[in-house]
Amino acid sequence: MKRLMISIAFMLIAAVNFANTINSLNFAKSTPRDYYLIQVYHCATSKQIANIDTYLKTTFLPYLHQNGINKVGVFAPLDNDTAADKRLYVWIPFRSIEKLDELDQKIEQLDPMGNEAIIHLESADSSLPYNRIEKILTRAFKFQPQYVTTSSLTKSSSRVYEYRSYESPTEDMHLRKVHMFNEGGEVTLFANLNFNAIFYSKVIAGSRMPNLIYMTSFNNMEDRNAHWKSFVDAPLWKKISAAPEYLNSVNRNETVLMSARDYADF
Repeated sequence: MKRLMISIAFMLIAAVNFANTINSLNFAKSTPRDYYLIQVYHCATSKQIANIDTYLKTTFLPYLHQNGINKVGVFAPLDNDTAADKRLYVWIPFRSIEKLDELDQKIEQLDPMGNEAIIHLESADSSLPYNRIEKILTRAFKFQPQYVTTSSLTKSSSRVYEYRSYESPTEDMHLRKVHMFNEGGEVTLFANLNFNAIFYSKVIAGSRMPNLIYMTSFNNMEDRNAHWKSFVDAPLWKKISAAPEYLNSVNRNETVLMSARDYADF
């Protein structure tokens, strides 16, 4: 009887996972996939970070909002104060690649010799405003084609955002890892465990490829650690992480734990 009950339980879990997969596929087929521009400011000093914060708050984000981009995220690594490479991550979602092109064309048409604040980030003392800007263009996964606009979490100073970048050794391995998230069930598992994922995406242009990037969020570090424990203990993760078709699909994993700027939309 005990074995029968265990078998029934596994059958029910499999049925639920299959139903979730079918629902995800139906949603994916009918929903356009987002594009995300991730703009990373690399700085050497806290003064540069402060100046960029002011620019983003008073100029760049209002400009994006005026151009129909209602939700913009700005995040800083938790270790920024002590890091040599201090960073600010600006995450900008677009419903289509045409919207990104429209914004780029508007900025390109501005007179660089003029006084348009959107293209001037110079410091008053003529020092460099940042060391460099890194830009990454990604496209949303088909099992989560659009970013999540609502969350069960409240915005607070203790909330942690986890940015993960998975690089693969080859394009084939990269596509296998993307498959692992979608058809393999990893996206569904994150949802079932309430990881409060904001987006999942594959990199289509950037300095490190092939690559995928996603972001989850938690109430605090203790909450984050508890969620990851439940993830690695989950039967589905144990199954897909050992599946031969997914082995060695990632050769570099970058994890950045961040907080959100209070002037941004996340």
